[in-house]
Amino acid sequence: MRPDRYPLGPAETVPFFRGLKIRIIATVALLVGGLVWVILYLAFLAGRFAWYQNFAIVLVSFLLVPALVIVMWVLWGISLGRRFRRAFWGDEYP
Repeated sequence: MRPDRYPLGPAETVPFFRGLKIRIIATVALLVGGLVWVILYLAFLAGRFAWYQNFAIVLVSFLLVPALVIVMWVLWGISLGRRFRRAFWGDEYP
């Protein structure tokens, strides 16, 4: 087997790591936005509820934002894995 017969990377017309930049931006925006939401909530709206209700709202916020980020990255990783599989183990290489 000669190494020059096979390309070094995937033979796709679109960028291989497509969607990476928007996911990085969305991750930062979600984490900063979630923190800003909690701070603004505690500063302006927390007085209307009991302490346990405020705790529940803050807890849900701290669980929901990372869950959204994790789902976004897992879906991207799955699609990247499928592209790697097609590129390196698919039928286009003999």
